[in-house]
Amino acid sequence: MPAPSQINRTVLPVLALLSLVPSLLEAVAVIWGDAHGLTGKALRDGLDFWAGGFLSLHGHAALLFNPPAYDAFLAGIFGKLPVHLWSYPPNYLLLAAGFGWLPPWPAVLAFDALGLALLVALLRLALLPWPLVLAVAASPASLENLLEGQNAAWLTALIGGGLLLLPARPRLAGLLIGAATIKPQLGLVLPLFLLRRARLALLYAALAAALLAGASLAAFGPAVWVGFWTVTRPAMSAVLLTGQPPAFAAGLLSVFAAFRALGLPAALLIQAATTLACILFAATRRDVPSLLILAALASPYLHDYDLLGVTLAAALLIRAGLAHGFAPGERLLLLIAWFGPGLLPWVPRAAHLTPLLLLLLLASAVRRGGVPPCDSDPDAPASSAGRSSIPAPRRCTNIG
Repeated sequence: MPAPSQINRTVLPVLALLSLVPSLLEAVAVIWGDAHGLTGKALRDGLDFWAGGFLSLHGHAALLFNPPAYDAFLAGIFGKLPVHLWSYPPNYLLLAAGFGWLPPWPAVLAFDALGLALLVALLRLALLPWPLVLAVAASPASLENLLEGQNAAWLTALIGGGLLLLPARPRLAGLLIGAATIKPQLGLVLPLFLLRRARLALLYAALAAALLAGASLAAFGPAVWVGFWTVTRPAMSAVLLTGQPPAFAAGLLSVFAAFRALGLPAALLIQAATTLACILFAATRRDVPSLLILAALASPYLHDYDLLGVTLAAALLIRAGLAHGFAPGERLLLLIAWFGPGLLPWVPRAAHLTPLLLLLLLASAVRRGGVPPCDSDPDAPASSAGRSSIPAPRRCTNIG
């Protein structure tokens, strides 16, 4: 009879390949659309990234905060398109402008490639093993992120990498987490956690956030911040309050979206209570999987590609399970979590089950109590990063 480790080496790669099938079929549709003159539609959200970079690089960032003019600009290049909105704070323009000199497809593909490279580099810097790192980089959530032209690889690198590096490199971790303010809704649980566990990292995170805000102000002028506050912010609020535009609201996986059928007041109240509970609970945690899952649960704006951080959490839990055993039903739960982001575009009705899946994953992470961040000396003195022991970098092999 084969040993469990031999079974795992055989079965896990097969399951990983099967999990990619839905996203690969979606990729075929994107390639077909581009080949048949539907480049604007094939670029999907990557079109906004390119347009933001192009317009800001050429001194026309104000166009992003004039929706009719912005739509006209895109239509003049790509023809009739679905509704597009610039939905990010001005500090995101600093990143987008770095790719704005490229044509649309090269800009989006370069952005995707560098995001994945950063994710791989930071996970390796945190001493995660190559098989786990490559599995996360090639997961269904990662492919969905690439197909959407979105930024989940960057955000998972900044938040997930920052959390994994926190015990050993609190300054770098803080800078990474502060840079994640380019998409602040995914970091709602982090400030209180850092305040309680890693005040040095919090200081560096605040510094990074302030520097990014100041740099965007210096580069693009105050008009972009005025536009963000008066146009972008109300437009994104309208996604929750009015469901407009429908393409934005229909893709939400959050607690708010799951309870929207009960009416707007109930959905807002339940989401607010969930977010507050996640913030408070995160402050009591030490393990990275719990924090990544809580970050997803806390956000009212959550899409399938945003689940790449949850995929990293699932990978850490799978690794722990392979080492220490799984609870009954845990294998199936982790399998669903891994497959889910690739299946959601094909089974949109399952989107409202996402919060339940996240809660079950959170229970799995809490049950384990968090994989110790390092095999370091338990008697080592407390570090300035918080209450964890100072890790011994050459022996840090059990991060999670």
